[in-house]
Amino acid sequence: MRIISWLLCVLICSQISLAQDIRSVAITENFDNASLAKVLRILKNKYDLKIAYDDALITGTTVSGQFAQKPVTEFLDAILRNKGIDYQLLNDKIILIPKKVNLDVNTPSLFDITVFGLVQDASTGESLPNAVVRVSGLQRGVITNKDGYFSLPQVPTDTSTIEVSYLGYQKSQVKLKPGETKQTIKIMMQESSLDLSEFTVVENKFSTVKYGDQISQITIDPNNLSALPSLGELDIFRSLQYLPGIGGSDETSSALSIRNSPSTHNLVLFDGITLYRLDHFFGVFSAINADAVRDIQIYKGGFGAEYGGRVSGVVDITGTTGSFNEPNYSMGLNLLSARFSANVPFASGRGAFHVSARRAYTDIIRSNLFEKLYTNYRKKSNQVNQQAFNGLANEDDLIRPDFHFYDLNFKATYKVSTRDVMSLSVYQGRDDLDTDFDIVNFQDPNNPGTISQIDSYNEKADWGNNGIGLAWSRNWNRKYYSNLQLAFSDHYFDYFYNNERRNGAGDQIGLYEITRMNEVEDLQLNLKNELTVGGRHSLDFGINLSSINVFNKVDIRDLSGMTPDDRNPSSDGTILSFYLADNITLSKNLELRLGGRLNTTSVSDKSFFGQRAALVYQPLPHLELKLSSGKYFQIMREEVFDDPFSNNENSWNLAYESSKPGPRHLPVMESDHLIAGFQYEKNDLTIDLEFYEKQVSGLTEYNISHLYNPNTNRQSPSILIAPGTSNIRGLDLLIQKRIGPYQGWIAYTRSKALNRFESINNNSEIAAREDQRNELKFVHIIELPAWNFSATWVYGSGKPFYRPTINFIRNNQGELINFEVVNTQKTVERLPDYHRLDISIAHKFEGEHMRGEMGLSILNVYNRQNIQGRRLKRDEIEMAINNNEQMAPTNLYRDIVLLDFTPSLFLNLYF
Repeated sequence: MRIISWLLCVLICSQISLAQDIRSVAITENFDNASLAKVLRILKNKYDLKIAYDDALITGTTVSGQFAQKPVTEFLDAILRNKGIDYQLLNDKIILIPKKVNLDVNTPSLFDITVFGLVQDASTGESLPNAVVRVSGLQRGVITNKDGYFSLPQVPTDTSTIEVSYLGYQKSQVKLKPGETKQTIKIMMQESSLDLSEFTVVENKFSTVKYGDQISQITIDPNNLSALPSLGELDIFRSLQYLPGIGGSDETSSALSIRNSPSTHNLVLFDGITLYRLDHFFGVFSAINADAVRDIQIYKGGFGAEYGGRVSGVVDITGTTGSFNEPNYSMGLNLLSARFSANVPFASGRGAFHVSARRAYTDIIRSNLFEKLYTNYRKKSNQVNQQAFNGLANEDDLIRPDFHFYDLNFKATYKVSTRDVMSLSVYQGRDDLDTDFDIVNFQDPNNPGTISQIDSYNEKADWGNNGIGLAWSRNWNRKYYSNLQLAFSDHYFDYFYNNERRNGAGDQIGLYEITRMNEVEDLQLNLKNELTVGGRHSLDFGINLSSINVFNKVDIRDLSGMTPDDRNPSSDGTILSFYLADNITLSKNLELRLGGRLNTTSVSDKSFFGQRAALVYQPLPHLELKLSSGKYFQIMREEVFDDPFSNNENSWNLAYESSKPGPRHLPVMESDHLIAGFQYEKNDLTIDLEFYEKQVSGLTEYNISHLYNPNTNRQSPSILIAPGTSNIRGLDLLIQKRIGPYQGWIAYTRSKALNRFESINNNSEIAAREDQRNELKFVHIIELPAWNFSATWVYGSGKPFYRPTINFIRNNQGELINFEVVNTQKTVERLPDYHRLDISIAHKFEGEHMRGEMGLSILNVYNRQNIQGRRLKRDEIEMAINNNEQMAPTNLYRDIVLLDFTPSLFLNLYF
């Protein structure tokens, strides 16, 4: 007992002495306009001080001065002087508190006014687009534009409180003062990130998903997405798949199927640059580096007149501007790739630039994860014999590709004046694949020297996106804002595949070769305007001019000869669009949005007008009812390439409906949207439910059958262009909850998508490729001071699989001599249900000049064998025919299995 009593006394005395030692700590530092947050981090890391504070209290506060051996109390007095901040010493901790001031209560002098302002990041000075600005106590408001400016009408008085919220940031409030409402109000926002255990953040409310100002609009915080499980790094597009209405039952696909439509029916913009392909590594990674992203807006349907050219949804990404205050850097490393980014100010804080780069090192170091992903891609292919994966002791040594990808982002922003901002955004991404290998088959396993067949494979592919955008925006006055942009986008896909088969004597007995080329050059001029008229009308209007050149070619060659592409390989055209939208505030609780978009084009004799209408009614402060309809057109569209003998790589092309001589007829796609639903949001609980119906016409499929030719006793490709329509309906449900450091949501989609094609199945209804009747997703995130934990579970009912008709050919003696595939007659089957569990854990650490995180993600924790699709066993069928054997219908296809248990490590550093 004496020992225990002695230890307790020592412990109590040490705690008392520690509290007394705070005053004896001496500070020696030099600061030049450093943020107070950075100063507090230095006190914590270098001087071992513990500090508690509210992020909102220090937002926008900077420190300058030279300090030599200053006692900590004198140091705090100096840096906090005239900043409205005081401090208290309590035991071993410094607590920052607001300084008491004499309140000067002003009476309002102006009523029903319009407030104009700018929302910025407090630490970097970067403008925050799509922040929600409203009068405190009222639910509805406005959102900031791309440059962070807002115009808020119908503010009750010039002493009202303005409230601003932005995902990933602490809510800010500004009390208006009489006489100052005619000035531009600057609102600085602080990121609501948790500090380490030595710091206590008083308020930390964060969210990853938030429904936006428009119907079917979702806002995403890319920073919080980094906590989700991944293949080693944050993947923007795959993270979006956890949302309702966006297909997520394929962990190796970065395509975005929004409400049962193909991803190419969606408009994807990066700083106004149109992206035509969204993936790296055949869908494993998305084409956008998360370090380059500031803001993401997703419109699942019913989008406004300012967007056009697609018939399903919109993903509008705003790139990171950079830092106008202090430079910062980051880098990351995982088992497949490495990345680096920098945000640097220039011109004395009037300008900032961001640069980020990412590269896979799979052509130098082939990790086990890469070997698994590549083998998974190979097994999905129609263009490799199943024998390549059967009975090989060293499969990875035999099939070793030369592959890598990279992307580069650069953005420079310069504030020409208080009214004018200019920016330059550049994007480049590329994939390169080169594979060349042989598969040798032996006639007699007991006689390894006898070769029966040699299959030689050669595959080369390179694809990518290049883009550049130059923009000038100006706030002409408090009510009028404009943005002028010149943007160029270049997408290319070049693919060559050759499979040559020879017998043991060296004679050629089989050949299948395909060459695919697709390139799109898109030059656009955009003028966007925002005008506030009175207190009830907010107008958006503008012009878009696109000049598009397309090169598209498909050649198929086999032993019977070449089957060339029957289309004109080159096409070009212009699209001129005008749009006008009016957001009308009918009352405090009712808002009407009307708009239209007129499209004229050189590729059609007709003009296309799409109307927009939306009604939002708020009967209760936390309840919103919504209704929307619209008509949409897609002139730049993609053709589906459906060939049972090769990979289905689709290609972009321009529609052509003119009566003048030219390429074959390719219709302009049209769709009609109808959306109705409600949203409830209170006490950190969000419930959003939307019913939708979408009717699409102008679909085409590039359908290829392989028919038997009795004159040559071989199969010959038969190409058919099949026009069609689609009818899609369903509902999306999101339930999201935040409790302390936990946030999570449930996303459920119930839907049905049916297609009709004139030349397929006699024009009867068949399930669309994207038709998944039920999809359920659970997402859980816990952010603690030093740890992040997350888990996701995804369930999807079976997707359709198209089984073409296969006819076996016999000679007069009844012997099997060949087979044919009739792709215009399909049997629709359902694949097994899909489900998987993913988890992630990350440890956060921090030093004086650096912070970071390292962690582990595991995909498919319980090793579920999920099937993505099926492939025809062409080579096995041919071998069976050579042996005069007919394979059973159940054995004609092999399953394409997705990733099994897949762990991945990652490291991220921030300077």
